[in-house]
Amino acid sequence: MNNFIIIIVSILVLSCNSKNNKPKIEIVKKSPKTEIKSSKNIVAEKSLAIIYDTLVFNKNMKGELLNEKFKSAEIKLKFYKKFINPKKINILKTITEKQTKTEIKYLGIISDLNKEDSYHVITNFHVFGIGQMLSPRGRSEVAFINKKNNQIIIYDLAMPYDLPKCIEKNILYFDNEETKIGISFFGGLAPELCIPKIGCN
Repeated sequence: MNNFIIIIVSILVLSCNSKNNKPKIEIVKKSPKTEIKSSKNIVAEKSLAIIYDTLVFNKNMKGELLNEKFKSAEIKLKFYKKFINPKKINILKTITEKQTKTEIKYLGIISDLNKEDSYHVITNFHVFGIGQMLSPRGRSEVAFINKKNNQIIIYDLAMPYDLPKCIEKNILYFDNEETKIGISFFGGLAPELCIPKIGCN
């Protein structure tokens, strides 16, 4: 009888030890890695930049058509010169009158390839007929004034969103949906401003 009890106790001890010796399995739930992108990176991915110079090979760049363009805008030189201010680059100025509203922005200076000629760039979105018409009319234009402030060229653009947004590293940038379009003026100004996906004005 004693032998039988010893055998049963031995079996119980062995079975307990075998349970304790089993390897522990830990289940760790790993959360999927998420790549955090800054807003700057997202904009960079969406906004592919196209740099384009439509003016270098323009045979009219120093011809009669260009002179006519300067002459036709001469009357507006006095108005635009007031907004040349290196301390207020990319700051929108709004002028509201009884029947008109004008949004002016000075973008800075852009130069040609040899830096012989440089131009102040000013955008203007003008709405007229406020308070009188059911649908007021607007006009969008970008003005280039030479470094002596005695000559001006103005290009008319169809819509306010067609106006250039900024100057970076001597390139004038426009936005077209998700594409950033840059225009260089290495060859100088031309009678028409031609912008890919927007057109010539």
